[in-house]
Amino acid sequence: MLCPCCGNGIPLGASQCRCGARFVGEPLDETPFKVQRLGPVMVAVGLFAAVVGASLIITKWLAFAGLLVIWAARRARRLARQQPEGFGGHRAATATLIATLVAGAVASGYTLAYIPKFLEDRQQKQAAHTRAEFYRVAGMLEAYKRKYGSYPSTPQDYGKAIDEQMPIDFWENGITYQGYTEALVQSPGMSTISIANFELRSAGADEIEGTDDDIIMRDGIFFTNAEIKRQPVAIVEGKRQETKGKRQK
Repeated sequence: MLCPCCGNGIPLGASQCRCGARFVGEPLDETPFKVQRLGPVMVAVGLFAAVVGASLIITKWLAFAGLLVIWAARRARRLARQQPEGFGGHRAATATLIATLVAGAVASGYTLAYIPKFLEDRQQKQAAHTRAEFYRVAGMLEAYKRKYGSYPSTPQDYGKAIDEQMPIDFWENGITYQGYTEALVQSPGMSTISIANFELRSAGADEIEGTDDDIIMRDGIFFTNAEIKRQPVAIVEGKRQETKGKRQK
């Protein structure tokens, strides 16, 4: 053994070197010391915390990133079980895996329960886009009526009067327009029809006109298809006039 002070060799069993340096303790054991690595389990725990925080703060859909946490936790458990001298954190990895599976089950149940509401909200947003177009067109129709005393009678007249084609709805289908009459005034030798009502209609998400999801506006007010069937507006058909809720001959 070499003396750390002078570098000379020290005989075995000697308590001090010839230079006067003395031992203050037993020599250090030169056997290699292995330290367990905790990197894999710390990665799993960190991912778990990140996914939970992001799901609560940003959006719940990030909970699906829990699959990455499950993979990391299982990897950490496998390493700790197969190489216990080199990797530690088996209990922490197991706890993280269990917590992730429980949280994933809860999140999955919540997501499945939320899907109908999500679809309904999505459909409402789509319908709101179409209603906004209805309000814009209704404003132009009201301005036209104030100027000329009547709404356009047909979609073709609408295009000529408003100087633009009917817009499309959210589903990229054309919005239909129909003008209705409320009064038929007859005088000798002539008839005057006043277009006092109008209807704007979108076929809705199913793109089939006449179904329950139709978006309908009459005179600036929205109705369902069922309400429209119960409350027909006045319309002239040849010599017959149908008024709101009743017929007159």
